[in-house]
Amino acid sequence: MNEQDTLYARWLEGNISPEELQALQQSGELEELEAIIQQTEKLTMPAYNIEEGYQRFKNKNQKKETPIRTLSISKWVIGIAASLALLVAAWFLVFNTSQTELIALNGDTKNFTFVDGSTVALNDGSSIYFDEKNWTQNRSLQLKGEALFQVQKGASFIVNTPNGTVEVLGTQFNVRAWGENLHVECYTGKVQVRSQGQEQILTKNQSVHVVNQKMQDIESIQHEKPLWSTGNSRFYEEDIHEVFAELERQYNVNVTASIKNRTFSGNFNHDDLTAALTNICKPLGIKFTISADQKTVLIEEK
Repeated sequence: MNEQDTLYARWLEGNISPEELQALQQSGELEELEAIIQQTEKLTMPAYNIEEGYQRFKNKNQKKETPIRTLSISKWVIGIAASLALLVAAWFLVFNTSQTELIALNGDTKNFTFVDGSTVALNDGSSIYFDEKNWTQNRSLQLKGEALFQVQKGASFIVNTPNGTVEVLGTQFNVRAWGENLHVECYTGKVQVRSQGQEQILTKNQSVHVVNQKMQDIESIQHEKPLWSTGNSRFYEEDIHEVFAELERQYNVNVTASIKNRTFSGNFNHDDLTAALTNICKPLGIKFTISADQKTVLIEEK
């Protein structure tokens, strides 16, 4: 059993630290584990006569001369029930899910082709979850972060994010769902964006932003693919800490910042850490310090 399996087992037993519980919540694994338990609670076992079963057990073993310590029937039954619950939960984990997770690590990107020929390119630090086994019947996935999709014609293709959903039939589009905002760009075809009861339909060379749960007006774009795919990150009046988080993903560094209540509009390139920080910090009048090993960055007011 690996370390993650051990963590899940300790969660089932209620023997987990607050820090480990918080990590499960932030990763989304806690929600999936709770869903498994809810399913197991719906299962029923055939009726079983405990007294008759216990009597058969005694009859089977009464000829043995070795003394047998009498067990409490209630504890015996509870033990069996607990074991069955763990076995059922394990069965659901292994056999009743075909969810696939794709992750692009910080400082890296990841490309994937679905069975229907549709493709996804994940930006640094992003991930998707989807049902690979039933993909052709249900082209729906969960996105955390940012990704470029090229969708083949067919059944509806749905990208779910914490901040809204994007639905298409066949097109090329980019979705960014970091933090509390949602940014969608359409390069070919048509996409439908829904968030908090608001809706917009985008066509070629159009984009829309959902900022603070409010969907903005449609804007025109000139580029034919997302700027991140050409080594550039672009921001539109976004919280400065979301910008720093993107910097961490692109350069695989740790950023410590004491800046509050600031937003940033602009961009930075992915090939020069010093230049990227200058693009961010100079317009805001803040300063930065890069460690000698280029692994940590300190950002503070001047």
